[in-house]
Amino acid sequence: MGDMSNIRQLMSAARNRILLICPDCGQEHLEYADKLRGSRFYACTGEGCDYRFDLVAGPRPTALQEFAAALRRFYAALIPAG
Repeated sequence: MGDMSNIRQLMSAARNRILLICPDCGQEHLEYADKLRGSRFYACTGEGCDYRFDLVAGPRPTALQEFAAALRRFYAALIPAG
């Protein structure tokens, strides 16, 4: 039974790792998903390579959309609920 718990731990650790392969230089990067989750970009560390992996999915909001969202949050904090 002890072997099963070790196998489950290894499988769990394997699911939390992500392999990024740079399309410019071919450098492989093995990173934890938790580290990448909060990032917008991941820079390649290959020699002389300046490639950046884009980690954000979908279209990004414009500055006007971000400003409008900030105003909504601000006014929502000022107006009492109910």
